[in-house]
Amino acid sequence: MGRKNSGHKSIKNFKTAGIIILLGSFLSILLLYKSRGETSDADVLIREENGKKQSIKLVAESEYGEEDIEIELFSRTYSEEEIVNMKENFLDELKLTVLSGNSSFEEIYDDLAFPEALEGYPFTLGYRVRPRGIVDSSGAIMNDIDEETPIELEITYSLEDFEEKETIEGFILPQTKSEEEEFTKKLKKYLDNENENNRSSKTLILPTQINGVNIKWSKKKSTKVPAIIVLTVVCAGFVFFKDRILSGENEKKRREKIIIEYPDFAVKYALLNEAGLMHRQIVDRLASEFEKKKDSPIYEEIYKVSLDVKGGVPLTDALDSMSKNCGVREITFFVGLINRNIKKGGREISAELRKAADESSSEKREKIRRKAETAGTRLLIPMVFLLIIVFALIMIPAFDSFSF
Repeated sequence: MGRKNSGHKSIKNFKTAGIIILLGSFLSILLLYKSRGETSDADVLIREENGKKQSIKLVAESEYGEEDIEIELFSRTYSEEEIVNMKENFLDELKLTVLSGNSSFEEIYDDLAFPEALEGYPFTLGYRVRPRGIVDSSGAIMNDIDEETPIELEITYSLEDFEEKETIEGFILPQTKSEEEEFTKKLKKYLDNENENNRSSKTLILPTQINGVNIKWSKKKSTKVPAIIVLTVVCAGFVFFKDRILSGENEKKRREKIIIEYPDFAVKYALLNEAGLMHRQIVDRLASEFEKKKDSPIYEEIYKVSLDVKGGVPLTDALDSMSKNCGVREITFFVGLINRNIKKGGREISAELRKAADESSSEKREKIRRKAETAGTRLLIPMVFLLIIVFALIMIPAFDSFSF
């Protein structure tokens, strides 16, 4: 089964790699074709008209071979006559762009648009609106306008040494609002004025009528429904995944306990084998100790082996089940030694079990030593927090005693 899954994963990985290679090859061919199409065989380079330089890599072929040359191609410059000729159309198109959705500068209801450049023209643009605080740098109207407000829009368009300004006067008109929006606005304005003007009063009297519209007030209660929903989802998720989480933690602790108990268990098994007991007798003998060691997972497993054998299961198969249930490398090695001895015979199993137990004991001691070494490092974090708390307790009263 493992080999089938491994083969399936290999095929899947191979297909994925093939798709990536095909996509990369296609992209490379596309870029090569594009770069080939950009190659100029007419000995002509086209300058940009937006005031920007171009970094161009060239290959010069001659009787002396090929030479790579890189050039910074400057943007095109314009004569005064060319600038004057394009100004008129440029300003007309610019005004239409700035107006955006508005019909004219005399009636501005919606946001304006302030582009940094206009497509097809080389000018760099800058904007200034007077008075300030009405339109932002992008052209958006910043606040609600209650009445017709005159503005002056100054547009600067420049190209190298050339620079001119165009001043446009216009009016921002109040946006049309529904009766509901107008009522809400007046109500908020009334409350703000009352709150500001009657600050010396202990109470703020709420209006019962504005513009003939009756008002009934009530305090909005803070609802805890969203918090309850979130808490419900979290609790449901915890309950749903609780068994998996706890089973994973319990299984981890169980394996750690098996590793700790294994050396003594292996030595005891070796001693019983040296005393002349057969493997089935050793299993029954060790299983009888389960009554005294109910909390021992390794004796629980050997007790299950004894029950399986009494039920007619071959000893080797029962030990293999024990190995799978434990899921520990040491037990797998232990079961392998016993099953090999059962099938092939031999008297060296006791020595091998003792050797395996000694190696496991040394590994256990090494793990304990590593944990002891890392314990000091882990203690640094709480020590740093404690140091910060102590520092705060000392410095805060000190700062409070200073008079600034």
